[in-house]
Amino acid sequence: MKLVARDCSPLVPPPTAAEANWLRKLATKVQASSLVVPISGERDEDEPIVYCAWDGTWWAGRYVGSISFEGHSLTIEPRFGLATLRNWLFEATSVVLTDAPGKLREDESFIAQLLASVWAHGFIEAARHGLPALRREVATKGATVRGRLDVPASLRLIAAGGGQVVSIRSERTLDHAASDAIVAAYEVLRRWLGVPDEKWLPKRAKELLPHLMAVTGARPRVPTKAELDRIRYTPMTAGFAPIAELSRQIANRRGLAADIDASGETKGVLLDVAELWEMYVLSILRKAAAPLTVTHGTRDKSATKKLLHSEVSGRGLGTLIPDAILLSGSTIRGVVDAKYKSLHPSASSPNGPQRDDLYQMAAYLGRFQAPEGLLTWGLLAYPFDPSKPDTPHAEQNNPWSLDSGKKISFATLPHDPTDAVAKLRSLVIQAGMSGTWSASA
Repeated sequence: MKLVARDCSPLVPPPTAAEANWLRKLATKVQASSLVVPISGERDEDEPIVYCAWDGTWWAGRYVGSISFEGHSLTIEPRFGLATLRNWLFEATSVVLTDAPGKLREDESFIAQLLASVWAHGFIEAARHGLPALRREVATKGATVRGRLDVPASLRLIAAGGGQVVSIRSERTLDHAASDAIVAAYEVLRRWLGVPDEKWLPKRAKELLPHLMAVTGARPRVPTKAELDRIRYTPMTAGFAPIAELSRQIANRRGLAADIDASGETKGVLLDVAELWEMYVLSILRKAAAPLTVTHGTRDKSATKKLLHSEVSGRGLGTLIPDAILLSGSTIRGVVDAKYKSLHPSASSPNGPQRDDLYQMAAYLGRFQAPEGLLTWGLLAYPFDPSKPDTPHAEQNNPWSLDSGKKISFATLPHDPTDAVAKLRSLVIQAGMSGTWSASA
C-alpha cells in the first residue's frame, strides 16, 4: 500500500477501509517529533502527521516527506508545489534548490532536494568560523616528555624495559564523530540526488568538504547518537552540534524514499512546512517593517513572557511566545504571528480565522503592549492560496478593533518574496507602525 497526499489537505481519493485503518494506526502510534528534521534548529510543539476530521475525512498535517510504517508507505507532498517552497527556503536561508532530480523517482525528489538544501545551509552556517577542529589528548612514546608525563604508563613501560616514557599532549584535530557524520551524510546526499557536477552543493561547501574527507576518508562509519553527544564543542564550534545530528540522521537513510520496509520498522523523514513558513514571514517582515526592529519571539527566549503572575509567589503561568515582536527602540509596537493555515471560511471555521488563533493573538496583545497613547498592532499572516484567489472576508475588513489602543489585521501573503514585502510594507504603513500613530487614530 502506497498513499500520496498533500500537506494540510484531505486525502484524494478518500482512503479505503483498509487504508483508513492503517492511517488510524499511523496517527496513534507514530509521533512526528521522531521523524521531523528541524530547519531552524528549534521547533514548536508537534501536530499529528495525519488525522481524521469530525466528518470522517482524512487529512494530512503540516509536514512534507515520506514514511514507511508496518509494511506500507505515505508520501506527503507540498500543497503549494516545490517552486513555492523554493522561494520560501531561499528567502529564509539564501539556499537555492536545483531542478535536477537525478536518479530519484519524481515523487521523491522534492524531499531530497529540501533535505539537501537544509543540510548544506546548516553546514555552511556552522563552518562560518572554520571547520570543527576539536581538542583531544594524544599519547606518545619517546625519550623526552612532550606535554605532560603519564606516570603510570611510563612506569609500566620502563618496567618492561622500554627505556622510554609516555607523555600526553592536547592537539586540535578534525578526526572525530562529527566529521564522520558530516562526510557520511554528504556521500548519501550525493548518491540520492545524482546531480551532475554536484550543482546542488554551494561553493563554500565544496571547498570545505575535501578537508574533512582527507581525515575521515570517503566513506566513514556513521557514528551513534551517543558518540555525538559525548563531543565537547567549544563556543566557536558549537554550531556543528545540530548539523552533526542532522548528518547522522541522513547518513542512516531515515526513509528518504518511500520504499516499504520489509521488517515493518517505522522509517521516514519529515520537514515541517509551518516552520519554513514562519521563517519566510520573519524574513520578509524584517524588510517590510524597517526602520522598526523585528525580534523573533519563538527563538529569542528573552522575549518570552507569562500571561499571568501569582500575587503570592510571583511565579508566571501561561507562556506567551509570539513569532515576531515589532520594536521601535525598546518600545513594543506590535506582534506578528505566522499561521500556516487557510484564512478562507470552512466548516470548522465559518468566519475564516480559527477561534484559537484569535484568542492567542488577544493574549499576545494583552501582554506585549505599546505605551499608553500608542497603538498596539497585531497581524496574523497566512499563505496565499492560488486555488482561492479572492480576498478572504477577514482580510477585506481590516483592521479589527480588540479594545482601546489594540487592532488586529489579517493578511494572505504572496509566495514571491518581493510581492510579499510590498504587501506587508503597505500594511505596516496603514497601521501607522512606521510612525507614531496614537491609539485614538
